[in-house]
Amino acid sequence: MPVPELLRGAAGVLLAEPAPPEIITPPQYSIAWLILAVLCLLVITALIVGTLRITRAIEKRLAYRRRPDDVESLKAEFLRTVNNIADRHEAGEVDARAGHHELTAVMRRFVRRTTGHDVTSQDLATLLADPRTRSVGELIGELYEPDFARDPEHDLEDSVRKAREVIRAWS
Repeated sequence: MPVPELLRGAAGVLLAEPAPPEIITPPQYSIAWLILAVLCLLVITALIVGTLRITRAIEKRLAYRRRPDDVESLKAEFLRTVNNIADRHEAGEVDARAGHHELTAVMRRFVRRTTGHDVTSQDLATLLADPRTRSVGELIGELYEPDFARDPEHDLEDSVRKAREVIRAWS
């Protein structure tokens, strides 16, 4: 069966020799992708640094809020001093009179350190007149008798307990 002329030309094109092989270069990536990657890295880095700074600032603020203020640390210091007097009395190192004398001095130093006013040489009436030092003045008034008596009738443990109450109630 003969092939029509029209089809013969088409078959000839289809059966023609292939074109010589060419090396096709790969398509080039745009610089926009590299810029986008760098920008993403910068944004991620900024987010991490910002989060760390914010959380550290919050933690620092909370730490300062939780720490005791100066008055609380002074209270703790003077409570330890009062407890030391009681411990030495129980061990027999200090008698009741000397313990009362030390307790009076400790309470006067406590007022000086917390208020800034030097009350180490003020009389009892001055301490009682000032509303800030009235509670300490009342305690020192109770300590005067055992402080100066040869044989004090007041028990040092009771005086130590009252001193602790005054220190804890101080504002």
